[in-house]
Amino acid sequence: MEWKKWNYIILVLTSITMMLLPYYGMISSDNILKSHVMRGYNESLAIPRPKTATQVANITEMWKEQKVRLNRIKTVCERLNRTQTFTPPKAYTLRLLVNDHDKVLFGYIPKVGCTTWKGVFSRTKRAYSEKTYWRLSGFDEMEREKRLRTYKKVLFVRDPIIRFLSAYLSKFRNLKNLQKTWEKMYGFKILELYRPGSEELLKKARALPADERPFLNVTLTEFIRFITYLGDTYVLHEISDHWLPQHIVSHVCEIPYDFIGKYENLASEAPFMLNWVGMTSVVQFPEIHASTATTKLVHGYSNVPLAVIEDLRKYYSLDFELFGYHSTESIAKVINGFFHIDLSE
Repeated sequence: MEWKKWNYIILVLTSITMMLLPYYGMISSDNILKSHVMRGYNESLAIPRPKTATQVANITEMWKEQKVRLNRIKTVCERLNRTQTFTPPKAYTLRLLVNDHDKVLFGYIPKVGCTTWKGVFSRTKRAYSEKTYWRLSGFDEMEREKRLRTYKKVLFVRDPIIRFLSAYLSKFRNLKNLQKTWEKMYGFKILELYRPGSEELLKKARALPADERPFLNVTLTEFIRFITYLGDTYVLHEISDHWLPQHIVSHVCEIPYDFIGKYENLASEAPFMLNWVGMTSVVQFPEIHASTATTKLVHGYSNVPLAVIEDLRKYYSLDFELFGYHSTESIAKVINGFFHIDLSE
């Protein structure tokens, strides 16, 4: 009878272990997802456990989705003959924020909650009194490689069509000095190329000091034509990273990310990620407000010819493929706004 009792105990312990494995992130046997714990390795922290079957199921689904996302990126990048490396060029690490305390690297992309994420990592550095570099590019080659090999690497992405619109609205429609700065850099050239009859406006604007110039009010159609005409000839820098495809900004085919989050799911995926890496003891992700993305999408593209929108879709085609977004869904929302079609029926 004694052996039956021990067999029963072993069976119960095995069942509990199998239930908790998804919580610890142990879902991958092919090294796409390594064995993870839900928090960073910090024995002084009390690690919360899932309390209900629903919580366990949600965690399991989250890691299943991560495996799908990472597999998709791996497959597409292999097709493009682009391979991941722990020794990418220094320039590729410029947009990787460093948290040495929790051993985390975060790849930020402008217009994907970039300012918020920088604030989150800035607060952790203050909380830990870290004096190390803010970005991975600040370290020498050996230190960069060490962190790329051993730290958890996180990236958040966004629907390309909505991200582009967000960049346009914030840079060409804010009616502030930032708009004039962008118009000085790109506006004059855009109007010369895509707004017939603008010669007199441009002549008057150039004759005035920068702070006295009228707004050129570059339209969304003009900006799309300018960007898609340039194609992949535009080099990556601190300004162009606001519209360049996200795979170029993040170097997702070269940097072996462990977690790919989506801006559209920030309310669930941001806290999940922060808990996984062990940062929730010092910082929480700010409250997520109701999204107006669809409304802005429809209104923003309402005056853009569908042929021009199609050019933009082609421009971001690799982003759509790599990150699992569906361009037809974004364009369908625009068409819905044009013709007031209820696509839910």
